[in-house]
Amino acid sequence: MMVQGIKRRKFIKTLSVIAAVFPFKSFALRLTANADNAFSFMFLGDLHFDKLMHHDMNYLKEKYPNDISQINNYSRITRDNLTALMQSSKERAKAIDAAFYLQIGDFVEGLCGSKELANTQTTELINYVDQQQLGMPFIAIKGNHDITGTGAKEVYAETVLPWQAKQMKQPVTSANNVYVYKKTRFILFDCFNEKEGFEWLKTVIKDHKPDETLFFCTHIPIIPYNARSNWQIYVHPNQVEQREELLNLLASHKAIVLSGHLHKTSITVRSTPSGNLVQAAIGSVVPSLHEPIKDHLKGLDAYQTNLVDLEPDFSPDTLQLRKDILTKEKPFMRYFEYADFCGYSSIEINDKNEANLTIFANADKHPWTTVNLTQLMNV
Repeated sequence: MMVQGIKRRKFIKTLSVIAAVFPFKSFALRLTANADNAFSFMFLGDLHFDKLMHHDMNYLKEKYPNDISQINNYSRITRDNLTALMQSSKERAKAIDAAFYLQIGDFVEGLCGSKELANTQTTELINYVDQQQLGMPFIAIKGNHDITGTGAKEVYAETVLPWQAKQMKQPVTSANNVYVYKKTRFILFDCFNEKEGFEWLKTVIKDHKPDETLFFCTHIPIIPYNARSNWQIYVHPNQVEQREELLNLLASHKAIVLSGHLHKTSITVRSTPSGNLVQAAIGSVVPSLHEPIKDHLKGLDAYQTNLVDLEPDFSPDTLQLRKDILTKEKPFMRYFEYADFCGYSSIEINDKNEANLTIFANADKHPWTTVNLTQLMNV
């Protein structure tokens, strides 16, 4: 419940006063308790924070020659567009009284060439976040680029994990973590250590209570939704059982999946024997502050093998595999929306423990869409 023009905390304080004097005190106290469970947070996709000086160019030419153009582009985006994106997200955070930021991985580009350069890149990203004066925690999960390149894994362990411990105000010894805020539980999943991570997940998810909202936060998506349909967790043919077990486990807990990795915007619902599973995906690597929204597709009729045509030059040798994946997924899809753009988003948990996602393109101030993810799960 929210009153126009009154900040949430002030509103809760007002309800507390009402509870003290309202003749039907039990009703007023219950109203206060429900409002106290409501909160909001900012949700960012991949950032790929980067500067050319972060890289040993000889190392790139030798080890990652195909990534040099990408590094040039991400360095430009960091320089020209990241600050505008963060400024717009901060204004949104203030407007909805957000409690924290959640960033879905690939917060840096990686591929630096030495531990020293990797540490410089990561430390500069941390300093950049501090300079934003967000006034709230910045929670970041592990992306593949965050641990790619000489020394990157060591820097993640020595620099990123202590940073995240300070942000979450709890011990953090690995990329697998649980963060609880009010009556909402966030499982932060390390999808680059699948076997160990899945065993950990099966243990910690038991703590989820039926009256809690549950978010499963993974860099790599679970539900394929675009031309790169082979970029998902447990995609290999010998992992079919693990993927089915994961889907059923999350669906049985009514988890909302938050993901990134593909630098696209998507909302999907997939059925399982244990119920429906909803997934939201965004990217925050904004090519231009005026980048047009491309390839907006909506409806189950749009979920076809021709999604591979959205990126005709991507991995021709896996074309049939990607078509087969989409064909197998099609019967389980219950909702599909997709668009090619990056930006930022916010998620608000209301007094009914429903999650409302609002997505903004580029650094725009007006929403592209708002979706009740909790209700969508029941389509």
